Parts: sequence; C-alpha cells; structure tokens
Amino acid sequence: MKYYPSSRIIKNQQSNPSEFTDPQGKEYIGPYYTTFKGDSFTGADPTKGASIPLTPIAIDEIQQSMDPFTLASSKFDTLKHVKNNIQLTNPEPFTPRPTEADYKTGKIIRYFARQRNGTTFKIVEISNQTHNNLVNNTNGANFALWKSIALFWRISGPLHNEKVNNITTRSGIIDTNQRILDQAEKSFIGIKQYLSDLQQFARVS
Repeated sequence: MKYYPSSRIIKNQQSNPSEFTDPQGKEYIGPYYTTFKGDSFTGADPTKGASIPLTPIAIDEIQQSMDPFTLASSKFDTLKHVKNNIQLTNPEPFTPRPTEADYKTGKIIRYFARQRNGTTFKIVEISNQTHNNLVNNTNGANFALWKSIALFWRISGPLHNEKVNNITTRSGIIDTNQRILDQAEKSFIGIKQYLSDLQQFARVS
C-alpha cells in the first residue's frame, strides 16, 4: 500500500467520462486521488483500493463538442433538471487568500472550472464548494457545460529546486508549479496559459 502524508494528496475525487485510462488503456470512471507530484491513482485515498496509476486522456484542442457518450449523458441530466424545475448555474469566480498557516505548510489547493466545449476553453478559478458541486452534480451546478479540477500550488520556499549532489533538498516554487501544470494540461487544456504566473501568491524564502 502506498503511503502519502495527508498534506501531499488530494483525496476523494470522482473522475468523469473521457478523463483517465488505466494501464490497460481502458477508460476509468470512479474515485481517485492525486499526489503532490500531479500523479493520479484509483481509489478515494491510498488506503482504499489498489492505487492503480491513471493516465489523463488528452483532449483534442480543436474539438468543439463533448464526445457522444458524455454529450448524451449531459443532455439527459440537464433535461432531467429542467423537468424538475432546477435552475443550473455557472461557476462563480473565486480568488484564494493564503493564510499564514498555508505559507508555513508551503502550498494550497486551488480549484478551476473549464467549459467542456468550444474552442477557447474558458477557465475560471472557483471555490472548493463549487468544485464539489460540479464533481458531485449537486446544488444546481451546471456540470453539463463545466468540468473542474483541483491542483496543488506551491506558495513558499525557494524560487527553484535546491539540490545537493543532484538530489533535491528543497522544492522550488517555479519548478514545482510548472511540473504540476505540465501534468494537468494533459486533461485540462488551457490551464498552463491561465496560470502563466508561476509565482502567484508566492513568498520566497
């Protein structure tokens, strides 16, 4: 069983269709967790399930609509909400405000929503609650048009990795955030452009 400190994983996430494949290349839909390095594994956390590594499914940048399965499923869910007179709402923008405790820990978790269709891939930063609503299809969140992601974001430490004998002794703000964005871009196209400032909220030490 893999072990990660709770501060170094994002637990209890739920994958959407066309988001991940397993080592056999089959689409994976179910609970997963993400490590601080940006890698994702099956199971709600390392203690639940086999922790099988998952591979993000790259999205064609010129795709202008969801895949047929997701589109059909989303239309059905949307119609069901309309029938029940539930008004679906788009995500509201949110700006995180790191605390002194966050700076002491060295990182925060940020949440983002992106339109599922279109050529511009509009992205907006959202709150934890909005992220949960989109993932769980609750509280009238417009999950048919938006998908969301949670990312670690380093906010304190040196700007770049510090090494001794080619071994990283302190993780750098820029190097860490770049690595996380490189991984996230595979399934969340546009996030690297949206988060172009790798030192946002940073406190260099």
